[in-house]
Amino acid sequence: MATITEYVDADYVDSGYYQTSMEVIWGTRVIFIPRLYLTLVQSVPTVIYDLDLDQFRLDLRALEATEEGSPFPDTHSHNTSVTLGGIDYARLVEIINGYTVTFEDGQYAVNLIGANSNVGDVVNVNQVSIRPQNSAGNISQAAILEKITELWQERGLDPENPTTYSLTSTSNGALTLTHDGDPENSITTTRQ
Repeated sequence: MATITEYVDADYVDSGYYQTSMEVIWGTRVIFIPRLYLTLVQSVPTVIYDLDLDQFRLDLRALEATEEGSPFPDTHSHNTSVTLGGIDYARLVEIINGYTVTFEDGQYAVNLIGANSNVGDVVNVNQVSIRPQNSAGNISQAAILEKITELWQERGLDPENPTTYSLTSTSNGALTLTHDGDPENSITTTRQ
């Protein structure tokens, strides 16, 4: 199957034709990402898009499973999110086997979201600014929101779930803290 990049010169798009899906140019091991594959998050004063790395890796797997892609080596490896000590850590997507990533050229930025990755290390440089968001402890946004909500409720700031205090416990919605010890000397608070 021929791809759009095999029919036209670089930076040429005929009127009315737009490439909206990502493609892998298997012979050169280039993963091409058109601008319309990305999610627009800001257009003024600077154009900024997001690349959801989880969806990106799922789409890569789908391309690898096609008749055209199946004879070639895998494009990436993936480690899903894990929970350690009650905290959800983000997934990892790594481009492997000599594949590189090319974003459609233009003056815009791309935030790499939803996972740690090496995409910024294997990108073919053009005018696009790549913004990786890797972190040694890249905790998922859902885990952060859950902890903030618990603190908000614990402090009695949720008007729909007032906090109830007693000598033996503090409760608010699904959050309950028990207090053990002598109130005159020392109290130990434990989350239930």
